[in-house]
Amino acid sequence: MRSDDEVRKLADLLERIVGFISDYGREEDMDKDWEYACSVADALDWVLGRIKSTDRFLSDAYLNLDKLMAIVRRIEKETGVKFEDYR
Repeated sequence: MRSDDEVRKLADLLERIVGFISDYGREEDMDKDWEYACSVADALDWVLGRIKSTDRFLSDAYLNLDKLMAIVRRIEKETGVKFEDYR
């Protein structure tokens, strides 16, 4: 497991990178790698308690767990494969 300090340093670095690109970059700089970095930064912020509400983190503001579960249910319906049986 990573130390709190290591996680905090990565989260701080990612926030600075994402913010810098957001403020000064071109639209094409905000590509899939930038979007992924934003998502990782959000997840680290949640782990570190910077995002106080787990319910908010699971909402469409961040993770959008409801949408992901709707996709799971659609796949179950279309394929007959049950999510509860997956791994």
